[in-house]
Amino acid sequence: MKYAVLFIALLFAGCDEGSSTDGGYETFTIAGETMQVAKEDFPKSMSWDDAQSACEGLGNGWRLPSEDELKAMYEQLHKQGKGNFKDDWYWSSSQSLSRSAWLVGFLDGSVGYDVNGKGFNYRVRAVRAKP
Repeated sequence: MKYAVLFIALLFAGCDEGSSTDGGYETFTIAGETMQVAKEDFPKSMSWDDAQSACEGLGNGWRLPSEDELKAMYEQLHKQGKGNFKDDWYWSSSQSLSRSAWLVGFLDGSVGYDVNGKGFNYRVRAVRAKP
């Protein structure tokens, strides 16, 4: 019975066995700063403008990650089987041209941008500096 109570407490605390978590959030480090990653992608892929708004709409410092932050998330989390990322393209906040922004592919870590602009839909995951 004691172990069942401990299991339930850990479940509600959001702990993931074998992963670096902080309050149930995966964390990664970039330029000496610890960042938290939202637990899941937004339910639907979206345009860049909608991605910016959706991340900021979460409040408490959440935002769309930069290209470098996404690359760090790929290396430190996704390649280690953490974060529940999809093998797909993710929007960054880093703009490549006035009408496009950098994308990071979580299938192989490649970086690119859509020459057709920011209106196309890609996956989105919010980040924030560790509070």
